[in-house]
Parts: sequence; structure tokens; C-alpha cells
Amino acid sequence: MSKEKGKRVEPSPKLTGGIKSLLQPEESLKDLIKVAVTEAINPLIARLNALDEKILTTQNISSNNSNKVAELETVTQQNKMDLRMVNKNMRLLEGPVMDLQIQKAKTLLRVQNFPEGEEGDLRSNMVRLLTQLTQKSYEELLQEITAAFRVTSSYTKKHDLPHEIFVRFSSTSTRNVILKNSGEGLRYKDNTIMI
Repeated sequence: MSKEKGKRVEPSPKLTGGIKSLLQPEESLKDLIKVAVTEAINPLIARLNALDEKILTTQNISSNNSNKVAELETVTQQNKMDLRMVNKNMRLLEGPVMDLQIQKAKTLLRVQNFPEGEEGDLRSNMVRLLTQLTQKSYEELLQEITAAFRVTSSYTKKHDLPHEIFVRFSSTSTRNVILKNSGEGLRYKDNTIMI
């Protein structure tokens, strides 16, 4: 190697080839690195794919739930409207129902202290008892009375009294006449019957 001014010195080809071979990895080493990287990346790719599937499934479920919530809101609104309509109809019917109950109560007569065990036919016994208070015959009063039945009350249970009897009339006029004429009560055998 001579040193001349202005000339550049070139390294020998033997020297450059040896350095290049030292800097470049061998083919087998490249293959090992590729395999190692592929083995490390493949599980990560599989995990990412699984996460993508889970995200899609979650989005589908969320969309389905949103649809169901919308349907439920629609049904709830319809139920609220139906309930308002039912409440309105019930308010409209309260008056007529109360009137019917009052009319029905006007045909009832309560009889107290009638001995139990005397039933036989409670209706005919009541007709016999109540003919004393009207100017009507047995047959006429029998047609006027539609039903007679005993009712238990807490008062009769507590004081060990006979159950009250309710007599239903077909009209209020006969009932009103009986109430007007009842006064201090009736006698039946040894008992005072209160009306």
C-alpha cells in the first residue's frame, strides 16, 4: 500500500468478502428466526380473531336487546293506554253499579233473634211471621218474598245470638209497610223478633 496524495486506498477483495460474510446471517439462521416469529405471532393472531368474534357477538346481542327494549316500551305504552281506558270505564260504571246496589239493598229486610233450628223452609217461616204486619194473605206475601237466608256477623258470634236473616222482597212497597208496622217487634214462640 502506497500512500499517494489524492488517491484513495481500496481494501482488498479478500478482506471485504470476509466482512460481508460475517455481517450477513446464514440462511438457516434466517429460517429459525422466521419460524420463531411465526410461532410467537400465530397465537396472538388467533386471540385477535377470537376477540373480533366476541365483539361481533356482543354487538349483535346489544342490537337484539335494543330491539327488545323498543318492543317492551311499545307494549308498556299500550298497556298504560289500556289501563287508562279501563279506569275510565270503571269510573263510568261506578254510578250505575252503586245505584243497583242501593236498589237491591232497598228490597232487603233484616230479621234478628229468630231461633235457629226452626228453619224447615226459612222462606215460608218468614212469610208466616211477616203476615202479622201486613194486610196481605200468606199466598200474596209468599209471592212478594223472593228469598230468605241467614247471615253470620261478628256481633252474633261474639254474643252467641242466632244468625240474622235477610228477606228479599220483589218490591220495596211491602218491605216499607212491614218496617212501618214493626214497632217494638214481633213474638215468635217465646222470642221477641226484631226487624
